[in-house]
Amino acid sequence: MRNALAWAALALGAAGCGMVKGAPPNPFVPETRYVTARALRGGYLDVNLGGRTNDLRFLFPASETCDAVLRPEAEVAYSARGRYGQINGPGDQPCIPLGVGSLRVWRDKGPRPQPVGSSAGSPLPARPARFEVLWRDEAEIFLRGRFPLATWIGMTPAHDLVAVVPNSEPCRQAIRGGQATLEYRFSGPDAYTLMVKPPDKCPVVAFATPPPNAP
Repeated sequence: MRNALAWAALALGAAGCGMVKGAPPNPFVPETRYVTARALRGGYLDVNLGGRTNDLRFLFPASETCDAVLRPEAEVAYSARGRYGQINGPGDQPCIPLGVGSLRVWRDKGPRPQPVGSSAGSPLPARPARFEVLWRDEAEIFLRGRFPLATWIGMTPAHDLVAVVPNSEPCRQAIRGGQATLEYRFSGPDAYTLMVKPPDKCPVVAFATPPPNAP
């Protein structure tokens, strides 16, 4: 009886520890999230997952597994395994994102890089980015190329990535000519921007590795 009570106390203690506010998610215990938006865009399955605390945007491969589990309004099991987590599909088949939006969330979750390497005239880290347009629609433009500072939120390899920017006049100006200065911001709503003449701005809203079979 005494042993049984001891095990019960341990179990309650463990449960209490798991519910501490602000504790990092357990990668082996999936979190319930909901597909609040989804579309096929630029070779990706572009999905928003709603949760108790925030909505997160992911760029998944347009595979049969991801398509089957990420149905509109579906309830999914999101695990924190890996850099950006994964969705557990039927038969424990993983659906692993190729990239993410919500870059402010991922910047604030990870370790902060040292503020070195700023370009002349800028107090923020900045590097030249070179790219070409992979895909566009009325809302956004997908650029494929070299984005060195994307490694600061775990995106690799930096020499071949896709960056997503709004299809706005400032961004169309920024990407003209296939190159721009990519700036990293340590705080504020935009983790990354392509530099344009103030007060205009061109925020990078997502990063991803190129979709399979992309030219």
